[in-house]
Amino acid sequence: MNKLYIALKLIKLLNENRYVTSTMVADELGVSLRTAQRYLSDMSYLPGVCYSDEKHQWYLTEHYGLHESYLKQDELAVLSGLFDYAENILQDEYSGMLTKLRKKIISASNRQNIIQFMKADSVGFDKVAENFTLLENYILKKQVITFDYLKNDKTYEVKPYRLIYNDGFWYLAALNKQDSLRKFGLDLMENIKSSNETFEIATDVIDAEISQANNIFFDPHKKIKVKCLLKSPMAGYIKRKEFFPFQQILEENDNGDITIEFQAGSLIESAKLCLQWLPYIKINSPEAVKNYFADLLRNSLDLQEK
Repeated sequence: MNKLYIALKLIKLLNENRYVTSTMVADELGVSLRTAQRYLSDMSYLPGVCYSDEKHQWYLTEHYGLHESYLKQDELAVLSGLFDYAENILQDEYSGMLTKLRKKIISASNRQNIIQFMKADSVGFDKVAENFTLLENYILKKQVITFDYLKNDKTYEVKPYRLIYNDGFWYLAALNKQDSLRKFGLDLMENIKSSNETFEIATDVIDAEISQANNIFFDPHKKIKVKCLLKSPMAGYIKRKEFFPFQQILEENDNGDITIEFQAGSLIESAKLCLQWLPYIKINSPEAVKNYFADLLRNSLDLQEK
């Protein structure tokens, strides 16, 4: 039997049945079980053909069409890695749903993991799952909410806009009564309730503000421009990748040192971005950031010596 004939017969079987097994293919084509398994394994390279590890069955995804739907192997590999990363973050609460989605999107041809995104240490999703579900609903319905915030023992009324995962924590990005963008840790929120009031906001403006922040320390006020000197052992990394928001290389010295400029939304964000580059970084300006960073280091040193 030629390959085209086999492929057409298999597609016909898949189209006529909810699923097919190697036994069904062996009976239909009059071949051995091993040969049928090989045929089906080859079929798995076609988009829309999926394999169930639990039932050992092949099936076509529902409502499948070929128009602009084919993913290349490298695209499937990246997508598979992203699914793994998402399952690590969301843990048990959503892992079942993600597994089903993976099986519908990624066929058996890419069951071997090629790409892996390292898991970041995170707050257990089970601790925020209830708040996550509540906030997801209020965001979709565009309802104003109130809640108690354990960090400062205050009650807030905000317009919830987006759930954000950053640096191991889940946050709610929301607008306060002055329509300023603020963030709140989901694990620190209690008694979340709807005020039964709906709202509309200019999403383009908010999306831009969140995107430009580059991390959770977004701030509605003017960005701070920070200039730093990076010593040569670390300068190579900066040349290869943008580690700082709005990063620019201003000067490269003969000894390999570089001077860079970046933008931050607050003193805290500026310091946090620079801390990971110790002891190879020196803040040149502005004085406010320079002094804040120096005080932070001095206080830390004093604490270590006690």
